[in-house]
Amino acid sequence: MVAGSLLLGACGASYSGTTLSAQVSSWASSTGFTGAVSQLQGDLRRVKGYSSTPGSSWKTDCDVLVTDALDTNQNLPSPDQQLTDLLASAYSAAGDAGHGCFEGVRGAGLVRFTTERTTALRDLVKSLARYDALTTGTAS
Repeated sequence: MVAGSLLLGACGASYSGTTLSAQVSSWASSTGFTGAVSQLQGDLRRVKGYSSTPGSSWKTDCDVLVTDALDTNQNLPSPDQQLTDLLASAYSAAGDAGHGCFEGVRGAGLVRFTTERTTALRDLVKSLARYDALTTGTAS
């Protein structure tokens, strides 16, 4: 469900700059990319503690994670298809982790939450590495 809605955000756009590096930099600046990724990483770290015992803000934190995943997805596509694919995967997994977080901390809910959270964090790291490579001109 989240994956389908996340893909809807992938509409075409053009960015200023004559090189891919300049276009990615322009896109990142206009979308608040680094701040949005930091926020999503923080959300994912915050809900990790719920894998053992939900706290008082558990449902709110799960909801914030889903909302932030959907919000960040609206910044896609980026000027680079590989970066877009990595981010779409990360945002989708983060949204799924948020839904798994709501399902609870036992059984299938815990497995789903843990798997999707790990996938989201991994793909965010890969996305940041791709972004760095693109903006420093070392991408292949």
